[in-house]
Amino acid sequence: MPHKQQNVFNRLTRLWVLLAAVLVSVVGCGRTPTNADYIPSVEKSRDALKIVLEAWKAGQPVGPVPETSPVIHVTDSSRRADQVLESYEILGSVPGNAPRCMAVRLKLSGSNEEKRERYVVVGIDPVWVFRHEDYDLLLHWEHPMPPEPETDAAATTSTKTDSKISSDTGQNPGDSVRP
Repeated sequence: MPHKQQNVFNRLTRLWVLLAAVLVSVVGCGRTPTNADYIPSVEKSRDALKIVLEAWKAGQPVGPVPETSPVIHVTDSSRRADQVLESYEILGSVPGNAPRCMAVRLKLSGSNEEKRERYVVVGIDPVWVFRHEDYDLLLHWEHPMPPEPETDAAATTSTKTDSKISSDTGQNPGDSVRP
C-alpha cells in the first residue's frame, strides 16, 4: 500500500474510533433519574403496605420492618405503642398528595369501630410507608412543636437591656468610656 493511501486509511480509522468513543460515551451515560423512578408500582406498593400491616399485627413498632429486602420503613405518628392491629383490609388506590396513596380499613383492639386511614408508599430501596397525615407534615416541613420552656421574666429583661447599644454613647453598656 503506498504511503499516501496508508495515511488516509489511518485517518479514517482514527475518525471511526473517535466517533465510536463519542457514541458510546453519549449512550453509556444514560438519563438522569426522575421522581417517577422512585414511585413503586401499585402491586409493589400493595405488597409493602401488606408487610407493614402484618408487622403491626405481630406487634412490631414503627420504624424499619425487620428482615425486609429492600428495607421498608414505617412512619405513623398516630400509632400508640399499646395499640394492637386486629385486622385490616387494603381498599385500593385513592387520591392524595402523593402518586401512590392507598386506603386501608383498620380494626384496632379495644375498639368496636373501624378506622379508615390513607397510606403513602414512596421509594424503591428503601421503601417508605407513611400515614398520609405524616407525609403531609413532612411535605410542608411541619411537625408538632415541643412546648417552649418557661423563662424567668427578670432574666429576660436584663438580657435585653444589656444587649442594647446606648444611643447616647454608641457603646454597649458596661464598656469603658474613654475621656
